[in-house]
Amino acid sequence: MSNAETLPYELLGRYFSGEATPEEAIAVDDWIRTHQDNREVYDQVAALWDSAVLQQRYQLPDKETALRELKHKWNPPVVKRSFPVLKIAAGLALLVGVAAILMLQLRRQPEKTAIALVSRQTVTDILRDTLPDNSLVVLNSHSIIRYALGFTDTVRMVNLSGEAWFDVTSHPDKPFIVAVGDVRVQVLGTAFNVRQSEEKISVMVKSGVVRMSRGDSSILVKAGQEGIYNIAGKELGLTGGSFNGNQMGYATRIFNFENITLKEIVAQLEKAYGIKVILENKALENCTMSSSFENKPIEYVFDVISVTLNVTCRFEKDKVFVSGAGCN
Repeated sequence: MSNAETLPYELLGRYFSGEATPEEAIAVDDWIRTHQDNREVYDQVAALWDSAVLQQRYQLPDKETALRELKHKWNPPVVKRSFPVLKIAAGLALLVGVAAILMLQLRRQPEKTAIALVSRQTVTDILRDTLPDNSLVVLNSHSIIRYALGFTDTVRMVNLSGEAWFDVTSHPDKPFIVAVGDVRVQVLGTAFNVRQSEEKISVMVKSGVVRMSRGDSSILVKAGQEGIYNIAGKELGLTGGSFNGNQMGYATRIFNFENITLKEIVAQLEKAYGIKVILENKALENCTMSSSFENKPIEYVFDVISVTLNVTCRFEKDKVFVSGAGCN
């Protein structure tokens, strides 16, 4: 594809709906990079698409009327002769993009409707929730997610601010997309964690594959890998080596502690199990231990801690009191 005239609008429609194959997505990306006019058309259509997915919808104007108005707009009576090819290409590209949006929206929602949004927000707690498609989400502290009630659209779109773990049910005909900042994370069925900070957005994949994209740039993040979007540099990339799975322990309750302090262990257990741990002797904070746990009952975890560090653990409702002499 070398210019706007050769871009099939059906392909652009599949691209924005998340139904394009990797090869088709690459073709669209190549088209975007061939000319600045294509870039501008892409941004305009992307803005229309994002607005249509989660915002309140209104009945669209008559398709033929809209196209006539656009054609008139992009073919004014006085045409500059300096760049006629670029003008024609830009006009056709805009018509193609808008036609794709009209086609998709008319196909999905011919009548005026409003979509109810579900919003979940945490403060200091951890929220475990089941989405309308039975996918699981664990929302970390100080985070927010929003999504359409019932996932009735052709795309399962979730807006995230903060950090969350997702275990997504497979639905090949209905892509699952997490929108976080400028980044889109698209999956079909997998488990992964998304974390947003002021400096970066990271995606750690436990199983499957996700596509992490921003504008016309994208990377594939496979199981065991971590994808990073540098906000200041606006760059996507993979970190070297594997990530620390304990970072997702708040959601998975899978830990691999290797010679770390009891203070660090307690902090992670409190988030994962929603408990409060009181170390009655401050000297216990610096005790270190190594052990692995995979979604074990909290009583089992503290039994292991008791034996390993020679301490006493006492449960009172959602609190655990740990006492002992401490470590040298």
